[in-house]
Amino acid sequence: MIQEIPSKTRIMLVDDDTSILQTTATILEEEGYDVLTCSGGKEAIDKFNDSVFGVILDINMPDMSGLDVFEIIKSKNQYVPIIFHTGYDEREKRIDIRKHFRPHAYVVKGSDPEQLLDTVAGAVESYKNIVENVKLNETLRERNKLIEEFNHSLEDKVTKQVEEIQRTSRLKRYVSPQIAESIISNGSDKYLINARKLLTICFADLKGFTEASESMEPEDTINLLNEYFTEMTKIIFTYGGTLDKFMGDGILVFFGDPINF
Repeated sequence: MIQEIPSKTRIMLVDDDTSILQTTATILEEEGYDVLTCSGGKEAIDKFNDSVFGVILDINMPDMSGLDVFEIIKSKNQYVPIIFHTGYDEREKRIDIRKHFRPHAYVVKGSDPEQLLDTVAGAVESYKNIVENVKLNETLRERNKLIEEFNHSLEDKVTKQVEEIQRTSRLKRYVSPQIAESIISNGSDKYLINARKLLTICFADLKGFTEASESMEPEDTINLLNEYFTEMTKIIFTYGGTLDKFMGDGILVFFGDPINF
């Protein structure tokens, strides 16, 4: 995991030549870097951690090849920039190493120190940008996760509310709004439990409707039924009745369940 960007940048310097190790470390420290020196590949692998923002790595070392060290460090942190600092000055050798290992840069020992400093500065700047991007992506992932959780929670609430509205709407088709709201607000179906009760059954229809409808326009017939059913429903619900069904111009109602008026 990539850590926070420190106030002082740490560079790991790996070289088995004590003289080069000390000289290069001094150059870097004078530039303001915190230098972690390692005299061999195994030591570098043991000491490497997420506080390192760049590695200057020799290739030819007695205990372990710098190329092997490169691969191990990259397996720990694929983003950290590694600069090969070596005495290999053969062009074909450098090209082959760049092709197979793709280091951040390749600096030949004995070159102008400014070249190494410029290379390190570029590597550190590049890595800091990567660190910021990784942090930003982690923040975005966390926020997206929170948004997703909120959306799921909101979706569940909306679903429950819709179900409650639909249930209330269905109940209001058959019982008074007061009874329907009471059933919903109590959170139970105690009014709907099967039980043996004494009921009053009422069947009502329009006298002479069949004959009258034969001489009426369809629109007038529909308007008459709508007005009739609307007014009858108000009366039924006012007295605590439960509407069972409509049958043509007829209405079947019972009283005494789910509540006694």
